[in-house]
Amino acid sequence: MNKRMKAAAVLRIARKAARRTHHSIEEIPGRGKGSHRTFRVLDTAGMEVARFQLTSHSKDVSWGVLRSIEQRLEDLFGAKWMEDQ
Repeated sequence: MNKRMKAAAVLRIARKAARRTHHSIEEIPGRGKGSHRTFRVLDTAGMEVARFQLTSHSKDVSWGVLRSIEQRLEDLFGAKWMEDQ
């Protein structure tokens, strides 16, 4: 991750990385608090392999949250997967 971005952009990049590695990302309805949304990463068999949360705010996602998401999904998508975009 080399710049701050909106939650929609983070989700778009994550979905693109998931498609490259034959995973999918879906939102877990009703699992967030307020504007927080929880997403899960599924493998080809439909088994959950990771989770992450984003807000639906119009503000940029904080560095800490970006770093956390990048590190949490690094095993699945490869090192520095957010910077490829």
